[in-house]
Amino acid sequence: MKQIKCSQRLLSLLIGSFLALQSGAAQTATSEEEELLMFVEVSKPKPALSAAQPGKTISADKMAKMLAARTQSAPVQAAAAPLTNTALAPVAKAPVVNTPAVSKAPIIVTQVPATPLVTATNRTEAERSSLSSAELPIFKPATSASVAATLTQPDEPALTPEPRLSVARAPQTVARVSPGEMELRNIFYSAVMSALQRSPQVRNTQLQIDAAKEDVSNAKGQRWPQVDVTSNSRRYEFGKGNRNANDSNMPALGVNVATNLIDFGQTSNTIKSKEFSVQAADFQNTAQIEDLAWQVSSGLVELSKQRLIIEMSKQYVARMQELVTMLTGIVEADQGRRSELTQAKGRFLQAQSALDNAVSKARDTEIQLYRLLGETQVPLPPAMQWQLQPSQLDALLASVDKHPTLLKAQAQSQAAFAEADALKSSSLPKINWVVSKDTGKDYYGREQAWQTGINVSWGLFRGGSANAAEQAAVQRASAMREESENQRDDLQQRVRAADQDARSMLQRADLYRNLTRESDRIRLDFFDQWYHLGKRTLLDVLSAESDYYNNRVGEVTNRFDGYSAIFRGYASAGQLMNWLKNTPQKP
Repeated sequence: MKQIKCSQRLLSLLIGSFLALQSGAAQTATSEEEELLMFVEVSKPKPALSAAQPGKTISADKMAKMLAARTQSAPVQAAAAPLTNTALAPVAKAPVVNTPAVSKAPIIVTQVPATPLVTATNRTEAERSSLSSAELPIFKPATSASVAATLTQPDEPALTPEPRLSVARAPQTVARVSPGEMELRNIFYSAVMSALQRSPQVRNTQLQIDAAKEDVSNAKGQRWPQVDVTSNSRRYEFGKGNRNANDSNMPALGVNVATNLIDFGQTSNTIKSKEFSVQAADFQNTAQIEDLAWQVSSGLVELSKQRLIIEMSKQYVARMQELVTMLTGIVEADQGRRSELTQAKGRFLQAQSALDNAVSKARDTEIQLYRLLGETQVPLPPAMQWQLQPSQLDALLASVDKHPTLLKAQAQSQAAFAEADALKSSSLPKINWVVSKDTGKDYYGREQAWQTGINVSWGLFRGGSANAAEQAAVQRASAMREESENQRDDLQQRVRAADQDARSMLQRADLYRNLTRESDRIRLDFFDQWYHLGKRTLLDVLSAESDYYNNRVGEVTNRFDGYSAIFRGYASAGQLMNWLKNTPQKP
């Protein structure tokens, strides 16, 4: 506060000096004592503006502009008028200026009449309103719609925005010679069908379906009357004890027919559980087909990529061999350039190593495809670019709910809940209608008649084992349901990741193509400058050749990895087979 008040007093002194200089009649001090008295008078603390008095504080710059405008337009008035402002307190005497003397002549002190200032205390209401509207910024609160849009959580994850890059597309000639999407889909679909015919995993899942169907028939058979036939052989009696003389002791047959009348839903829940198991086995078969299609497709894409890299590596090896041969002849004539030959041989060995690495990866992929396809040969197009574009992300995400793996987990969960209901019903009474007949005769040759009746059985106490089995089945079903939710989230993330990889890698491949074009010009220019002009070293030429090869490999790698990500996106959504055989998606 002290610094602010001191600044205000100094500002008052400066304003008075300015007015005195403008008027041309400055009053100067005649002695050092007068100068000191005038400075003390000006520097006295001034009373502050009453809180009840309305006023508005304006900036010092605006006050200076107002003073300059007033001195130029209005006549100079008496000096007795005080300077009043909320920022500038009233001064008792006219302001004076202390000007240093340049000679020993007497110093003339003159009074400068001051003009009254227009301050916040004598300003009209209209002026105050206009000034306040011009000075103060207008604050507008945010609307409810903008606040709601800010607070609304998006359904999609917030990803880093992609940079806007100017990427040149492939020439029309390249697009015309590249294979189309339908051609590629037909090639891949034929390969997948060949793999399905010899896949033991698919046959395994089909046998699991047949077994689950037989389990359903087994459960349904409990609804029919259960017929049991018994047979007794001739009995021999020995030892001490009473012998039953009433029995004829002849071989006999017995028939017992039991029909379940009431079991409180045990049989129906068991049948329902087995039917859901059939659905789960069917979905498992479909999921196995999708997985096999993905393995075949990814293997074929990888094989095409490695074959292209092999061709590029061969060209790189041939180029390095050409430079080595050229330098060998140069060294025979000039032994001082043997170091250049050593550098070229080193790059030649690196090129051979890159070629061997590409061949090794291609062989690994061929071994994997041989396990899936056998001797089947797939005619892969040798083009460096395919006409494949990423699918719509929203359509793939909508298809996740129909993924066979997710449907299998849901069916297993429903089967587990039905099994829990069956276990609960097993602890309740069972009512059966029983019909029996025994052909055995007594000692007098009399045969028993047919017998029928109602049989009721109820396990009242099992030590809590029935309840425990029921609760275990319920918890197991709940765990399967949670697993299905986890699989849904995992599949959605896979689809998003595959779509992101496909788009970013294809864009990066276009960047590498442009970079390859420029690096090709650089390597040719460097070779000419080294061989003909001698302005480049051999190391520059070798580095340019390596950059050109690496950029070509980077283009092919990113492009075909992007194609593989497209296939992975369809496989993660469970629509790869439908896409390959051009089957419209079921609603």
